Amino acid sequence: MNDLEEKLKESQAQRFRIIVTDGVFSMDGFVAPLDKICDLAEKYNALVMVDESHATGFIGKTGRGTVELKNVLGRVDIITGTLGKALGGAMGGFTTGKKEIIELLRQRSRPYLFSNSLAPAIVGASIAVFDMLSQATDLRDKLEWNINYFKSEIKKAGLEIKNGDSAIVPVMLYDAKVAQEFATRLLAEGIYVIGFFYPVVPKGQARIRVQLSAAHEKEHIDKAVQAFRKVGLEMGIVK
Repeated sequence: MNDLEEKLKESQAQRFRIIVTDGVFSMDGFVAPLDKICDLAEKYNALVMVDESHATGFIGKTGRGTVELKNVLGRVDIITGTLGKALGGAMGGFTTGKKEIIELLRQRSRPYLFSNSLAPAIVGASIAVFDMLSQATDLRDKLEWNINYFKSEIKKAGLEIKNGDSAIVPVMLYDAKVAQEFATRLLAEGIYVIGFFYPVVPKGQARIRVQLSAAHEKEHIDKAVQAFRKVGLEMGIVK
């Protein structure tokens, strides 16, 4: 936050300034401090744009993302998101914001300059999901339970995680080669996960990124945890 404030001070001569951030950082699962970011934006007269691709549908009490979790609804100028993650639409995305911004995007945004629009079936399904989220929080609540249960069990299994506030749970292995081999062995156990290492994450911070879903049942999570522990024991990572 201190560095951001310094950049805002340095750019005071500019006519427009915008702070752009992820709502949830995809490699760590951590949530951006949007309340503090909005405070700085208001103090130094800057716009705020948040990418909610890893938050829309399940972060916040009613799944409205990190802007809901951090209580900054109405203070963020532009929100972008995807239809292809929690909303299940397979492709496409959305931008929402003030009327003037949306009107400008309709004139200048690349997707509006060509004819390759989303398939009607995807649009229809995505709208139906938004309606579902507005009517009930059952799936969001189930996902929250799944996340907390997986975190608890994976730590009991002797593995280290980054404890963020989203469905992204990084299991930390630190070494790139170890992360790749671990993921390969998990696939042989029927668990498909990806090992991430530099340059996707900092050097020495290799990990396996686990993403939970409301489609997972308890037995699925138990199977995954058992596989993690088995591979961890085989590789000498778990004692």
